[in-house]
Amino acid sequence: LFVGNMIWQCGWQELKDHFRQEVGEVERCDVPPGGPGFRSKGYGFVRFATAEQAEAALNKLNGTEFMGRELDIKLDKHN
Repeated sequence: LFVGNMIWQCGWQELKDHFRQEVGEVERCDVPPGGPGFRSKGYGFVRFATAEQAEAALNKLNGTEFMGRELDIKLDKHN
């Protein structure tokens, strides 16, 4: 899943923990660094073991608030 509109201070561990708590086991989570000051680019990727888990996460968490921002979640076409 592509997860957009994240707060810049969010790292991969916070994102992974949130998805794990809300949906279940996360296979992998990445948040690209944005530059100096340990800021992210404001988006990340979350991978689940099955398409069903990814779809459940998309349906449950898209548009919900996380760390003060409304998440914009889409299926990642590259993974």
